[in-house]
Amino acid sequence: MNDYSNGKRVMHIDTSSKLCQRDDTGIAYKIVGTNQHRGLGLKLRLKRELEKSLNANLDWARIYAICIYKLIKEDLDLFDILVICADEDIDYVKHYLNVLFKDDERYSKKEIISVFELRQITGVHIKSYAHGVANFYRQRALKSLFRQQTGTSLNIIKIGFDEICDKWEEIEQNKKI
Repeated sequence: MNDYSNGKRVMHIDTSSKLCQRDDTGIAYKIVGTNQHRGLGLKLRLKRELEKSLNANLDWARIYAICIYKLIKEDLDLFDILVICADEDIDYVKHYLNVLFKDDERYSKKEIISVFELRQITGVHIKSYAHGVANFYRQRALKSLFRQQTGTSLNIIKIGFDEICDKWEEIEQNKKI
């Protein structure tokens, strides 16, 4: 863990199932070395609505970036290195995150790498620390409040169709790849 971090705080972000899969998806982060985590869930119904309205199936990396933005925007002070599991095209995800955080000086100081880049740095087949946590959020974040409260406590972020559409348009207006 500390071989690549050099004393820096590391946050892993992962999904429980790819956004393109016909299933609910959980996206969560976990800060390495702590029990801090936060996540969200996307119902299959929401993903289908996004496909119809925005042609999201052609750019799942943008949806992934919007969800990551929603998860970390309030927690930028908790980490120095962000390790993103490359379930979607990591170059596009990084670009979209740069667009969404365009005026945030705290974000510009963060090191953003994929889990594959992390494996090259360490020479070890490291798995994402957030995968199991993301699965918790996929299974329970979309359930009733009672079901959410059983087992490991969750720190759920709500995200809806309108918010995703607003961020989608913000990226559309500012993207230049």
